[in-house]
Amino acid sequence: MRHLLTLAALAALSAATAAPLTLTLSLTDGEKPFLYHQPLTVNGQALNVQDVRFYVSGVALVKDDGSEVPVEGLNLAKLTRGTPPRNIPIFQGDVPAGKYRGLRFDVGVPRELNHRDATTAPSPLSIEDGMYWAWNSGYIFFSLHGDVNGTRVAHHIGGDSHRITVDLADLQKPGTALNVGPAGLRVPLTLDLQKLYAAGAGGEGWDFRRPPYQQVHSGPVADQFFLNASRAFGHAAAPAQDRSGH
Repeated sequence: MRHLLTLAALAALSAATAAPLTLTLSLTDGEKPFLYHQPLTVNGQALNVQDVRFYVSGVALVKDDGSEVPVEGLNLAKLTRGTPPRNIPIFQGDVPAGKYRGLRFDVGVPRELNHRDATTAPSPLSIEDGMYWAWNSGYIFFSLHGDVNGTRVAHHIGGDSHRITVDLADLQKPGTALNVGPAGLRVPLTLDLQKLYAAGAGGEGWDFRRPPYQQVHSGPVADQFFLNASRAFGHAAAPAQDRSGH
């Protein structure tokens, strides 16, 4: 009986100290906010962005000693026309309250889930979510759809070797931390769309007039798009009340 009471007490203590961690995302056009009604200018070409979607998984808070506290969950972030692309919640999970140096997360689907049968998988991994490559036996990790002068463009990242790890563990200024209080913490992130097109294959300019830069799924252009995307996520400055968890 005493053992059972001890387990119950530990469970109650764990539940009491858990707090919600929420990651939010804002799209940017370089240093300025991105707005859907304003085209993204890339090498003098106007890209009308329709939607941006990607999986968030492998979230972990990083302690001062570099160890990680995993946060369970996987979510499909959707940023589409009709919704202002500012401070959109893209992930939420429960974490122990306390101070942390930063966080890490993956853009993509864990390997053990990436090759499952999407026809029987629950959302956000179901076939209806529209992020499964039947021809490539796996999920699309990141997608951007739009058009340039009436030509539709689809830019996709996928494959186990192209899972992006976003490391924001060392972006905190000395003497500051991510403080998860009883009310939880919201961590504001950014995705710079300009950085997605910082370079084309071999370092050449991204040219939407050429077919290899219109439909991007595999090959050298897709490899470069992956490298571009891996550098496009960042941490946005947050008001003091957000950093303190109040």
